Amino acid sequence: MLKFNPFNPQQPARPDFFVGREPEIVEFEKFLGQTIMGSPMNMSISGNRGIGKTSILIKFEQIARENNCLVIRMSNYESNIKSIIDLCDFICSNIKGEILSKKPIKEKISKANEWLKTFKPEIGWNDLTISLEQKQIAQDIFRNRLNKLWEEIKPDFKSVVLLIDEAESLEKVQGALTFLREVFQRVSENSNYMLVLAGKLNFPERMSESFSPLNRFFPVEKLKHFNKEEVKEYITKKLKEVDIRIDEDSITYLYKNSEGHPYVLVAMCFLIFDSLNEGEGLIDIHLIKRTESKINSKLAMDFFSPMYHPLTKKAKEILLKITKNIQGIEFTFKEAVEWCDLESHYLSPYIFELMRKEIVNKPERAKYVFFHHLFLDYLSTLEID
Repeated sequence: MLKFNPFNPQQPARPDFFVGREPEIVEFEKFLGQTIMGSPMNMSISGNRGIGKTSILIKFEQIARENNCLVIRMSNYESNIKSIIDLCDFICSNIKGEILSKKPIKEKISKANEWLKTFKPEIGWNDLTISLEQKQIAQDIFRNRLNKLWEEIKPDFKSVVLLIDEAESLEKVQGALTFLREVFQRVSENSNYMLVLAGKLNFPERMSESFSPLNRFFPVEKLKHFNKEEVKEYITKKLKEVDIRIDEDSITYLYKNSEGHPYVLVAMCFLIFDSLNEGEGLIDIHLIKRTESKINSKLAMDFFSPMYHPLTKKAKEILLKITKNIQGIEFTFKEAVEWCDLESHYLSPYIFELMRKEIVNKPERAKYVFFHHLFLDYLSTLEID
């Protein structure tokens, strides 16, 4: 009989095994309540790769459905959205799919289909320049269609909740987030729409005045690593499914070595559980130790290597020089200038590239921290070309 492994690093957490994130959930519930009462509010979820953004969207979806909301969870994984028109079609096609799946409004399906068929406006522009007039036409059409949809479904649902994963890809579409803000700000006057963006978003960190309207319209909740109690709760919940125990020392070890990073933690647990011999019913330090090399190898192949290899050649060189000199996981910009022997204006774009690729974070001005100590261990095995 095949052994069932309760840990799966390839899948986001199911709502019934969801742990932590209480502040973010409380904020979502508060904003959802406002939206249901006719005063729509929106939010954004940001955080590094593997931190649990998709998992929390799935939890939000469960909460919204329990409150009788029409929920559309969508993702731009393949970055097919190249223009504002693509964005409008993307949102509407996802709404259409959700409408067609709902029995309470089956009698209205034909009407909704006709509405959606007429959506795409017969206007065009190139992807680089959008005139004010064309943008206004697109806004008006999109807004009118959203309002019409709300009129069709509001007898059956309290609000429409749009959950957009991989939302950082929208930042590459000129004016897309501003367009969404302008459309949904006006739509909120007559309709109960809530919009949640999730991704490695850059706009919350840009402090110029021109970006402040986005910060106000999509207030950001930045996901952090799990604390020790959350790590313990998650592991014990999962192991209870298969009647396997884990001792306290092992939980402490997993918390320390995963740093509470959700993906790293689940990947570790998957491999450790997989290493249990038949008849073993306890996860202890001895088992973890004999799995360590497998863990490091698997994380390098599945998680760290795909982060490192897409970097530009110069960024890789700078990264490895920093790795060679760093003590711990933190460094300053001044130290990086010295270690790399480069002028600050030449180094800056490459540090920004490392931030954009989620390899380093910037907790404060001129100070940087690697996203995980195991990634540094991986880098230490590489050579500068």
